[in-house]
Amino acid sequence: MSLILPILPVLLLVGAGYALRVSGTIAQPLWAGIDTLGFRLLIPAMVVYAIYRADLGEVASGPFVPLLLVVLVLAAAGAFAWRLVLPGLSDASFTTIFQAGTRWNAFIALSAAEQFAGPEALAWLAVAMAATIAVINMVNILVLEIWGTPPAGARTGLSALLVSVLRNPMVQASLLGLALNLLQVPVPEVLLKTLGMAAAAALPVGLLCVGAGLMPRRLVSASGPMWAGLMLRPVLGPLAFAACAWAMGLPHAAFLAGTFVFAVPAAANGYVVARQMGGDAELYAAILTWQTLLCLPMLPLAAFLADRLSG
Repeated sequence: MSLILPILPVLLLVGAGYALRVSGTIAQPLWAGIDTLGFRLLIPAMVVYAIYRADLGEVASGPFVPLLLVVLVLAAAGAFAWRLVLPGLSDASFTTIFQAGTRWNAFIALSAAEQFAGPEALAWLAVAMAATIAVINMVNILVLEIWGTPPAGARTGLSALLVSVLRNPMVQASLLGLALNLLQVPVPEVLLKTLGMAAAAALPVGLLCVGAGLMPRRLVSASGPMWAGLMLRPVLGPLAFAACAWAMGLPHAAFLAGTFVFAVPAAANGYVVARQMGGDAELYAAILTWQTLLCLPMLPLAAFLADRLSG
């Protein structure tokens, strides 16, 4: 029961978001604006706040960041493996499996880490975001540039790739937080408090949006590509990280934060990217719905493994 209790606030907020949408209390068109508020203001504020206050010298040293990148490479390789295993897999579906296996939802990861391990795990996750978000966005956009079918008139090429990555609010927030931290720039207390207030609002708003995006009808659209996406995340990814973290003796908070990176569902913005760049957006939505449900028992399991196996 002690492992279930920390996830209950996450479940309740996700359920509240779903109930608000299906009941019409908050009309469907309004959720796009709420999601944009979280993606472009609240979550970036939280990222800057967490990275700025983190002890990066302690958190980023050692094998944590390299291990994250290695497991991400394994997830990417797994997507290419499914491309060989699944007969008739379209290029669009392949890009969706790739996105669903490598992207991760910071909303749920940060909320779960705060519930299970507190500020120390948040610091590790802040470093994970800073180390992976830009790389993940660049690689996924590159994959879609090669195998996707962008709509007519869409910009393509290296310059469009760089612009797309640099305009990502998560990337901008990560780079700003790193710059402020590493250069030891003094931030006025009033601005720091403002960032803290925005950061406090980010997680509940994000989880409400996750619940509002759940589509139960997509749960019946089972297919080989969908199961491929579910195997990469939230099954094989967290198990691979946990095994490596145990072998390397990572501390508890690092073990938990890294496992959460791979146990949470893919980032919801991957659906928009798939739709805009010629991926299989409907497949992404089906995978994301299942991942969101399956991650809920996976998060307490990850906490259990961290308690038993971490150094």
